[in-house]
Amino acid sequence: MIGSLDTLVQHMDAVTEHFMRETASDWGEYPRGITPREEVWSAGNVSLLQFESPADAEGTPLLIVPSLINRWYILDVTEETSFIKAIAQKRPIFLIDWGYPGTEVGHLPLSHYYHKTIKRAIRQIRKITGTDKVDMLGYCIGGTMAYAFSCLEPDMVDHLILLTAPLDFSQAGILANYANTFPVEEFSASMEKMPGWLLAFSFQFIQPLGTYQKTKMFHKKCESEKFKKLFNAMERWISDPVDFPAKAYYELLTDLYQDNLLKQGKLTTAEGKTVDPAARKAKILVLNASKDHIAPIPTTLLPETDRAPFTQVTIPSGHIGITTGRNCMDACQNVIDFIMN
Repeated sequence: MIGSLDTLVQHMDAVTEHFMRETASDWGEYPRGITPREEVWSAGNVSLLQFESPADAEGTPLLIVPSLINRWYILDVTEETSFIKAIAQKRPIFLIDWGYPGTEVGHLPLSHYYHKTIKRAIRQIRKITGTDKVDMLGYCIGGTMAYAFSCLEPDMVDHLILLTAPLDFSQAGILANYANTFPVEEFSASMEKMPGWLLAFSFQFIQPLGTYQKTKMFHKKCESEKFKKLFNAMERWISDPVDFPAKAYYELLTDLYQDNLLKQGKLTTAEGKTVDPAARKAKILVLNASKDHIAPIPTTLLPETDRAPFTQVTIPSGHIGITTGRNCMDACQNVIDFIMN
């Protein structure tokens, strides 16, 4: 049985690869992020992007904090699925592009990203727009970092959207098992980064039949031009891995996944400042996904000491599907309705 399944998967992979080669001429030059943008600030490999908005898109600017694990343009991958394009019609919109971290930032702690870098980006947005506060949207670990920032700097954030963002890491399912068994001390002593290709390979083990299911879906929908476009764009995004800086990855696994310090109100920055959920003031939308295997719903719930206003909406989707699947625009509309009220 295992041998026959393996043969089937190999055959479907070969057919899929042939399809990708045949359609490369149609979609090979498709942009990484479809909404026009410009870089308005940079520091090292990190940059702040401002997206094109119509003149009547006014109000509090939105800062998007993407995950450190994958490239940001999952939120802008095609015209039909783009959160950024839709939100940019309503509000000025900015995004932190983490770039491609190298060994030169391997010594930086996680708080360098969730506190110092976000704060510097918001200062630039203030200079550009003249506003005192920003709204924020954080996706996946980017949501974790955005939440931590809102606790550290409560007066700088008005609305906060947590898009499939893990906060309670004791409920993280198979990823918690991964973190608890990962040789963190040996990793810290021997590596300056967690290679992106290895991270991507590791995620395949979370859903062992993922490749089979994906190629099965491909065979059902490959005649659709809309599907071809999205499939190619997604495959290119998947094949664009990002290395994770070593110290930040070590702290992600130990402080968050293993010790669950954020939920307990015990997480501290490198400078010793406590990330206190009770200090948060921003209005929050918890936007989670019912089929999420990366951040299951219990993982996305706020700490008990967080008593500030929040709304929770659950989308019938998975962790990636909420950004590009059939219900992604429903999720996006919830974001728009939340920041516009």
